[in-house]
Amino acid sequence: MKKNRMSRIGGSIIAAAVLFFFGFMPSYASAEEDGLPLVPALKFSAGVVSAFLIHEGGHELAALLTNTDMHWTTGSYNQPLDFTENANTDSKGWAINSAGLIAQAAGAEIILQVDKIDKNDAFVRGMMTWNILNPILYSLDYWVIHSTNKINGNSYQGDLGGIEHYSNKATADGFALSMSAIAVFQGYRFLKTQSWAPDWLKDNSRSMSLAPLPSGGFIIGYKFDF
Repeated sequence: MKKNRMSRIGGSIIAAAVLFFFGFMPSYASAEEDGLPLVPALKFSAGVVSAFLIHEGGHELAALLTNTDMHWTTGSYNQPLDFTENANTDSKGWAINSAGLIAQAAGAEIILQVDKIDKNDAFVRGMMTWNILNPILYSLDYWVIHSTNKINGNSYQGDLGGIEHYSNKATADGFALSMSAIAVFQGYRFLKTQSWAPDWLKDNSRSMSLAPLPSGGFIIGYKFDF
């Protein structure tokens, strides 16, 4: 039996993610804040929770698509939610464990690509903060901290630990590097949309690009016109 981080809310977690993302997200048009200090903080927190649920919903959706039995519990492995799955093939196990970070990257890209989404809304900032920091912190934990992502004999903890379990360390390293590079690239693009960002960052004479490498992973390039 293989174990990973995250929950016992089963299929309802996807519905919760959808409700948070489409029902509570004040993303269309630039609505004014109510002027109460607590309101932006609550909206930011709701954005973080929504992005977290989308991550978890990605795992659940992958389990449903691969017809894999998954059970959720709370408060294990230093995480608020944990899942136990019984993937019967390596490809299914890889898909389930990679789906959370992939779902995050897809959600962040939608926010960046849709012009009608107010990038300066507190809710959106909360979502993007989680989407940007979580892959980077996840990778640091896998490489350095070893608190959540690790192999325990015949089982594993963490998404990256799961990817290593179902493939190998080189694959897990490449996936972690790729997700971190995408997060950095998306973070750079998001910063350029912020009202408080300095003019030099918004200047189109400077840009960052992300390109895949033939050997796997991504390379980040920075262009400066002078």
